[in-house]
Amino acid sequence: MTILRRLVLACLAVCLALPHCLTAAPLADVRQRGVLRVGTTGDYKPFSYRANSGSPYIGLDIELAGRLATALGVRLELVPTTWPTLMDDFSAGRFDVAMGGVSITAERGKSAFFSVPYLRDGKTPIARCVDAARFQTLAQIDQPGVRVIVNPGGTNERFARARLQQAAITVFPDNAAIFDEIVAGRADVMITDAVETRLQQKLRPQLCAVHPEAPFDVSEKAYLLPRDEAFKAAVDAWLQPLTSGPECARLLEKWLDHPWPRASAATIDLAPLRNLLAERLALMPDVARHKWNTRSPIEDLARERQIIAGLQRDAEAVGIPAPWAERFFRAQIEAAKVIQRDLFARWEASGQGKFTDVPDLATVIRPRLDALTLQLLRALAATWPALSDPAQQARLTAALQQLRTAPGANNAAVEMALAPLVP
Repeated sequence: MTILRRLVLACLAVCLALPHCLTAAPLADVRQRGVLRVGTTGDYKPFSYRANSGSPYIGLDIELAGRLATALGVRLELVPTTWPTLMDDFSAGRFDVAMGGVSITAERGKSAFFSVPYLRDGKTPIARCVDAARFQTLAQIDQPGVRVIVNPGGTNERFARARLQQAAITVFPDNAAIFDEIVAGRADVMITDAVETRLQQKLRPQLCAVHPEAPFDVSEKAYLLPRDEAFKAAVDAWLQPLTSGPECARLLEKWLDHPWPRASAATIDLAPLRNLLAERLALMPDVARHKWNTRSPIEDLARERQIIAGLQRDAEAVGIPAPWAERFFRAQIEAAKVIQRDLFARWEASGQGKFTDVPDLATVIRPRLDALTLQLLRALAATWPALSDPAQQARLTAALQQLRTAPGANNAAVEMALAPLVP
């Protein structure tokens, strides 16, 4: 075999291993084919989402994929892929472009071009709201006993493995359901793109995005393209006007506000709401002891007005009708008074003196009550499909029954608290 022939065969072997290598003009191929094949995962709201294999894709990048195909004068074909197989599928030529919240990375850049960026973002935590203060920094997250959950094969997993040494990292395969693992208490925190945390706290009110305005790092999202200057130039020429004006930001907000499908009423976990109600009622003996020691009145109308005044805005922000929320929280306030009055009557009858080691009302108890108000609002939003569905009434009644049967429960207070839920 001649040296020249060996060189030709060696070059051919290398070429076969590279994406789109045998295609001299990928853009011309797309136009000749009349189809732009866009690879997308369908599991990353608000960019790309598909409820199941028979459902259509929706999302910001799905809408923009359609616009790109139109700009190129071809038809759009969406090709399913996954984060772990994204680059292998791309290298195998299964699609022409990858769209759907793809982050620019050096590793991906070895075998592909990227379009101009259309979103600047970064990694930030999301956790249950009650735990959000615990996970403000990477040092707080990277502690023994902290359970970090990641989806496989993408930048979230790479970030967690590079930055965390002591926390336990669990890989969860279903990116669409991963946040429910945090809600259910099977994981503590996830570090993901800030834009995703903003959306997920809307969809799951028990979760709070942790400083999404100041993520741990800075990354950019763009479209993964063949290593072809003409293809990149065409995509950039189409995308640049969108990114330089308000259109991209407008579309992002549109898809952040999209009514994404939520869990069905029959599968909603009612235990978090029940537990928060129990926690609020359990604080009332401490409230009563502080008022007994300071000879303060049980009823505080000024504080009641303050609580109710903030409810309309907060309730509407999480999707709860404001009048219903006001009725619910007035019932909780009246239930609290029932407990306090009952305790005052007992203490007066027994000649009770001052209590010792009572938490301060202003600095300890009320901040906890204020936090519970927000958590209850979020729990109500999360369970609203069940609360507003008459077919779920029996299940709701059964779930709340534990409040009535708990040791030492004040039956009158419990019935008052539950009246808006199980009339």
